[in-house]
Amino acid sequence: MASYNNFRNEFGGYAMRIMSFVKILVVTLAFLSAMPWSVPTASAKAMKPMKLPPGACAVEKKAVNTGTICSFQCNAANWCAQQFCNNGTLVQVLPCYGPFCAAKCAG
Repeated sequence: MASYNNFRNEFGGYAMRIMSFVKILVVTLAFLSAMPWSVPTASAKAMKPMKLPPGACAVEKKAVNTGTICSFQCNAANWCAQQFCNNGTLVQVLPCYGPFCAAKCAG
């Protein structure tokens, strides 16, 4: 009889731990499945695709014409990166210093 109680205490505790883990897992999955994961329809309707002219590039929701050089990502020391719009592709070119930079691409 003593060996039966010993067996029950060892594996009964293990089974209880497993069942607690399973209960926590089920509650967590139920909570996560109840979360709204889809995009709200109001914001999806507000996001209209931007119509670009042929060969233009999109920079921060604005169109940049092909053949245009513009500056972006200026730092505190007034150095900016520049990019060139080449038939729909932005190509990074040499950095520039404040007053010698081309117009900003956006914002």
